[in-house]
Formats: sequence, C-alpha cells, structure tokens
Amino acid sequence: MKFLAFIENTIVMIAMAGMACITFANVLSRYFFDTSFAFAEEITINLFVLATFVGASIAIRRQSHFGFHYFFTKFNPSIQRFLVILTSLLMLFFLSLTLFFGMELVFNQMERGRVTPALNIPQWIFTGAIPLGSLLCMIRTVEMMVIRLKRDQKLPLPKTDADSKELKM
Repeated sequence: MKFLAFIENTIVMIAMAGMACITFANVLSRYFFDTSFAFAEEITINLFVLATFVGASIAIRRQSHFGFHYFFTKFNPSIQRFLVILTSLLMLFFLSLTLFFGMELVFNQMERGRVTPALNIPQWIFTGAIPLGSLLCMIRTVEMMVIRLKRDQKLPLPKTDADSKELKM
C-alpha cells in the first residue's frame, strides 16, 4: 500500500501545485495585462475536484476524517468493533454509489463528446476524478477497517498526525 500512498500523494501535490501556479499566473496576467486566461477557472476547478476526492482517500488512510472519538471510546470493545464494521459498510455503500454514478457520468460524457468550454478537452477526463477518488476511498476504507479490527480490543482512533503514522504500511 506504500505505492498507492505515493500515487495519492503525488496526484494531490501535482493538483495543488497546478492550481497555485495557474492562479498565480492568472493574477499576474490580470494585474499587468488587464486580461485573464480563459482556461484558468476551468482547469483550477477541475484540479480542485481531483485534489478533493484523492485527498479524501488520504484522509481515510490517516484516519483524519471527522469522527465522534469521544463517544466511540465510551463503548466497550465489542460495540466498538460493531461500530467500525457498521461505519465501514455505510461508507462502502455510499462510495459504491458515488463510483457507479460517477462512471455513468463519465460514460455519458464520452458518448456525447462533451468538451470543456475553454480548452476543448474531453470533459470525461476531468469527471474521471469522481470514480477514481471513490475507488481509492473504497480501498482505504477496507484497509482501515481490517487494520482497526486486527488491533487490540480497544480499537483506539488516532488523535494526532503522529498517532496516525503508525498506520502507514
């Protein structure tokens, strides 16, 4: 899973760097030339969607998603195990719907030949971030469920980034 973590981190770094560079260049263009790049908003929004969906997968890996840690720790270990399984199954259900409908949207855009307004790039390339991110989140959800169920009986949740480093494989 280290390779998958490398891929996720690389995608997010490239997307964030791309957004920063394009936005900075667009600001300079507006300031010095009184005109902006027609494609800047289009690319930036699509890179933001990509970074968000892949970033969600990274957050699952680090167990950084919002949770009710306080309430979770109040339950006994058997209830904690049940809650881990229940929340994981609910997440997998939601992510499978997102994957299914995301793929449906991608195929629909491919069939219709939709292109982006400014650059005339096929829109499905950008929309592919939705099923890609959903698939990565599904993989990480299963991975975290297995890791948390294999642990000791208390099933602790990481409280800080330092605690979540032990989860890296």
